[in-house]
Amino acid sequence: MLQLKPIPDSDVDAFYEMISDPSLSVNTGSIPMGVDRAWALNRLRERREEEAAGKRVDDGLYDDETLVGMAGWFYNEHDQMEIGYAIHKDHRGKGLATRAAAMVVDKLREGGYNGAIFAQYFKDNPASGRVLEKLGFEKESSTEGPSASRVGLSPAWIAKLNALSDAGLQDAAAAKPLEGQSNK
Repeated sequence: MLQLKPIPDSDVDAFYEMISDPSLSVNTGSIPMGVDRAWALNRLRERREEEAAGKRVDDGLYDDETLVGMAGWFYNEHDQMEIGYAIHKDHRGKGLATRAAAMVVDKLREGGYNGAIFAQYFKDNPASGRVLEKLGFEKESSTEGPSASRVGLSPAWIAKLNALSDAGLQDAAAAKPLEGQSNK
């Protein structure tokens, strides 16, 4: 069963193996090439602190008990909700990135976030663009994006999933009361 859940310290070796792959790190903004196990463990702990502070969620994507990827959300430099995802090289080509990104969007919407959701991907990674298109994201603009694994800025796309409509917000409010309230 596929699920998103926090990556425990006990899975640091699987996490390290995944993020040390150059084909993964080059397509992320914040994972440099050549990380070591200590960096990976520190990254897991830092992300948990950021999650506790409400700044992001960075979960592992598990197929049963096997870590096959990661996905989550964060507030970008423009204070916009942005999602990200990455799949272990041994598990690519199975639709897992699409499922992971969809799970993140679903968690955000189910948690009451109704605003626009953004994603950024490098132009030399069109597979990530196809993932987003399948979920209803549309290219909004072209930019130069940073990556800890690339020299300088690289051409990138910013994609956007529109906010829920006013009618959608009303339907959601009627269907799901806020915690501690009723629909009456």
